[in-house]
Amino acid sequence: MVLKGPGEDYKQGSYWMVGDEHGYAEIILMEDSNAYHPNSLYIEHIVVKEPERGNGYGRTLYLLVEQFARQIGVDYIQLDSEPEAYGFWVKMGYKKIDAVYYQNKTAMIKEIRKAS
Repeated sequence: MVLKGPGEDYKQGSYWMVGDEHGYAEIILMEDSNAYHPNSLYIEHIVVKEPERGNGYGRTLYLLVEQFARQIGVDYIQLDSEPEAYGFWVKMGYKKIDAVYYQNKTAMIKEIRKAS
């Protein structure tokens, strides 16, 4: 469910919080000039409540983000992975990109647009 956001206004720079009872994700529709590929959604954070970590809720939250991204018509999801989360993102289908946005984090991207 979308917890916070601009409603139906899907312009670049728009910010949303998507989540459920186990946690939330903060996401931003990127300005094309800041994105590795145009029309990208950026995952700022995915946070699972501490006592519920390790039970698959991060994956569930991520799938909510991906579903939302498809609904608003983005082509890519981009993120900067913490070192300890890198394996999780690889399992979710992300690929490392040759860009550095934040020190000690790995820039990653996944194409999500559906072929027509």
